[in-house]
Amino acid sequence: MKKTNKLLHNIGLKIMAVIFAILLWLVSVNINNPMGTQSYRNIQVELKNTNLLTDAGKTYEVLDDTDSLTVTIRASRSVLEGISASDITATADFSELSFTNTVPIRLSVSNTQEREIQEIRGSIDMVKLEVENRIERQLVIDIVQSGSPADGYVVSRVSTTDGNALKISGPESLISQVEQAVVEADVNGLTESINITEPIKLLNADGEEITDNRIVKSISTTNLSVTILATKEVPISLSVTGEPAAGYVATGEISCAPETVTIAGRSNVLDGISEITIPAEELDLTGATEDVTRLIDIQNYLPEGVSLVNTSDEFNGKVAVTVNIEPLVDRTGELDQARIQIQNVPEGYQVSLVAEEPVSIRLRGLQDNLNQVAIGELTGIIDVAAWMQNQGLTELEEGTVQMEVSVLLPDGVSLAQNVVASVNIVRTVQEATVSE
Repeated sequence: MKKTNKLLHNIGLKIMAVIFAILLWLVSVNINNPMGTQSYRNIQVELKNTNLLTDAGKTYEVLDDTDSLTVTIRASRSVLEGISASDITATADFSELSFTNTVPIRLSVSNTQEREIQEIRGSIDMVKLEVENRIERQLVIDIVQSGSPADGYVVSRVSTTDGNALKISGPESLISQVEQAVVEADVNGLTESINITEPIKLLNADGEEITDNRIVKSISTTNLSVTILATKEVPISLSVTGEPAAGYVATGEISCAPETVTIAGRSNVLDGISEITIPAEELDLTGATEDVTRLIDIQNYLPEGVSLVNTSDEFNGKVAVTVNIEPLVDRTGELDQARIQIQNVPEGYQVSLVAEEPVSIRLRGLQDNLNQVAIGELTGIIDVAAWMQNQGLTELEEGTVQMEVSVLLPDGVSLAQNVVASVNIVRTVQEATVSE
């Protein structure tokens, strides 16, 4: 009798039993540890080998936020429970940069084996780049003052204490937009000098700040020194030297524009200044026949430590000074004999004016001054004793002689020639009797 293999006995039923067991295990696993998916947001892409671009004199910018993505993982529940966002690594190696300026994103999970994850995918698969040439420029730092110091004070100077230049580098398209580098000095309400540190801003042609972090500055801040001085308004004092040509005179009228200036300095220095004096040598009238006009730089005569405030195109520190020169004119007339007094007549004599002979007078001065003189109201004096002394006489002789008349004149008017009057000298009767 032939012996049968027990292993092969009912082979069909055995195979079916194995398949059923596997199916039963799968059902059990799916019930107790089912498959699922989990999404992890804001996974940052690590950029590798970026120096391959920067060493070649290039710059790059990630476009459309393609360096951040959402990663979705499909795995069993027990595997997913062990995965956190920090376990997921997304990398983009610049050695794989394509001619379209994209870099593929590679995903991995650190604490699981590859076979435990059924699927891993990202919301994007490429990092998009904008690649440009990198250029450098050097700029002068301009200082922009904002605000105003307290009343009675002025900003004398604002300067950088650590250089006034910086170098910027970055994408060519961005660097070419930079028109100016500025630092702002806020002086509002200041009454004393200060030192401050302020950020340097880059501005475009419209004065708008450019804040793109792709621009690298050699320095980001600068130190400023702000000098604040007190102010004071003072008049300008003028004097002249020399004499105009013969027949001309300075009227005494001197105009100065401006008449006052505002100066700045330390308070203790300004306290001792009441005016700014222009020396007479600046206004030499020698030989002048017309108005003398000079443009004088008043800054040459400011005390040490003092400066002018608000010099500009309209006022550059030079004052216009004009000294009025006019010709002298003569005016003639006759004195009222009743207004001529005779003084110091020796005893025994009588001195009187000859009524028939008028006393002529010739005045000299500026026309305006002469117009104000009423010749008929002038007062004259004949000093007989003084006349005798000038003539070398010890006593008078009877007869008619010419004596000088002193005339009281207003300021600005003088005699063109001496005034003389005819007088009669008569001995008195008493003197004659004594002589006999």
